[in-house]
Amino acid sequence: MRTLSLAELEQVRLVLRGGSVVDWYRLRFEGVDDVRSFLRISEADPDSPGDLARLDWLRGEAARYLTDEHGYKLPIELMNCDAIDLFLYASERKGRRRDRFFACLLLKVMHIVHHIEARELAHRIPLSAAAMSRILVDKFDVFAASLAGDGFPLVHYVGGQKTATSLLTKLLVKREHHAATIHDRVRFRFIVKHPQDVVDLLARMTERLFPFNYVAPGQTVNHLINFTAFVESHPEYRAIAPHLQLELGQEEQSLRPLNEFSGPSYAVINFVVDVPLRVPDEVLLKIPADDGDLGRIVFALAEVQIVDERTDAKNEQGENRHERYRARQLAIVRERLERGKRGIRDDDR
Repeated sequence: MRTLSLAELEQVRLVLRGGSVVDWYRLRFEGVDDVRSFLRISEADPDSPGDLARLDWLRGEAARYLTDEHGYKLPIELMNCDAIDLFLYASERKGRRRDRFFACLLLKVMHIVHHIEARELAHRIPLSAAAMSRILVDKFDVFAASLAGDGFPLVHYVGGQKTATSLLTKLLVKREHHAATIHDRVRFRFIVKHPQDVVDLLARMTERLFPFNYVAPGQTVNHLINFTAFVESHPEYRAIAPHLQLELGQEEQSLRPLNEFSGPSYAVINFVVDVPLRVPDEVLLKIPADDGDLGRIVFALAEVQIVDERTDAKNEQGENRHERYRARQLAIVRERLERGKRGIRDDDR
């Protein structure tokens, strides 16, 4: 396994703990090339005048919010610099610590504004949910194929939209029976050869498949990788641990429980990510001009599961088996349908 940089380690940790980039106090871009790569994985073209103008617009919106609502006085150099340089200020590769602070404020708000605009765009474009899912699946398929080309030890990969029956059962079993609560309409499952390959795969995902900042906060289940133990068992990571955003041990304090229907020893890494998708030109042209400019990027929710081969085999034994999981889930659905919240007395039968 290759040694990860501090930036890569931070990104992997964010996925593993289901954290939010809004809680970060700095970025870790080393230079312009790193920023350009990040923009590309975010589906923005760093060589496109239109995309760079969009970044400038987002900066302006963020600045207005920070000044109007919070009274911040933003450094003029951050408002006049090239938009790409803003990421370097936030990484303290340009300017001073004070500039890093304000650059992070701007980028955090830009991150949220961009997401809001993209959601609005998704509602306006003439593109069905099924079509969006196909674009999303194609993106994951290309990534999985590239792993094979790199010689990465990927044992199995499968992905696609869940069946209507599966979605129906999920909604019936959830107390919040609303479509908006489903984060995993499209699921992708990766089985790697060895446990140590899990971290390597996560690093590759955040480099080539989706930007780390759009991992859904609070949606990660991780019962495979103990991040503290992982860092402390590698001298090169132990040496840079003091520079992490949060001290070690945070993950263990907020470990999410397994799915209530899973077996007692079922183990997997499961997280949700908002994957950016670039809207084709021919689709954008169908939006009425008076709707305003909402950019050209939308997001599609995807659930990702990662497990190593040995653990996957254990997950298919005894109470962990999918058939048992499914039976427990259906039993709860039947109870809710037949008995409701109050239950049914014997004399009501």
